Amino acid sequence: MRIAFHVTGLLFALTVSGCSMTTQREGVDNKKVSVANTELGVAYLAQGKNKVAMSKLKKALEYDDDNANAHHYIAELYRRLEQNDLADKHFKEALDRDKDNSSLKNNYGIFLCGAGSYEKGIKYLKEVLLDPLYSDKGQAYENMGLCAGKQGNIRNAEEYYISALKFNMNSPSALLGLAQIAFDKRNIKLASDYLNRHNKISRPTAQSLWLGILIARKQGLKGKAGSMAIKLKSYFPDSKEAKYLEKLKIR
Repeated sequence: MRIAFHVTGLLFALTVSGCSMTTQREGVDNKKVSVANTELGVAYLAQGKNKVAMSKLKKALEYDDDNANAHHYIAELYRRLEQNDLADKHFKEALDRDKDNSSLKNNYGIFLCGAGSYEKGIKYLKEVLLDPLYSDKGQAYENMGLCAGKQGNIRNAEEYYISALKFNMNSPSALLGLAQIAFDKRNIKLASDYLNRHNKISRPTAQSLWLGILIARKQGLKGKAGSMAIKLKSYFPDSKEAKYLEKLKIR
């Protein structure tokens, strides 16, 4: 299940060292050059061109080390590259410069949850909910549900997902999360209902197909389980869920 990052305007950023490394050049508006390079970095990052994106974002910080957006999104780039120490450093640099940015808090909370700092991550996500101007509180609840689920706090995860559906009744993440929780509680009918709602609005994922297989087996629908097993092996052959098929000898 994918955690959704909230992005407003720009996307990603990078830093150099604790001290200011701003490049001063005569006749150049450093802040404008920094913003331009940040926007280029974001565009390249959106295309998956991480190396070029890194170059542009580093240059953005060379021109203006106080560019909070650059720090914010280079932190996200480092997260993608699984360099968590640098990601954490730049998230903190961004927060030092823009402490009231709810999108930044949302992304930092997601990062912390992914790094295993569940309580701290949920703390930042809850701060997002206190912002009356934040437009995507449903997404924040989704992220809190995912975080609580990873933490093993199923009761909280369920409450967060239900809250997410109040903002967006067609939230794929919340519906799939609730389907999994219902299945784990052995409420097969409710699990099936949530999963069917999810499948009507979202493309199949390895997780949704695997859960569908388990539900179908519990319902005695072997043909349906077999059909989904074929899709899982075909669409996601390298997934851990596909490997589970071999252990259960599902064909």
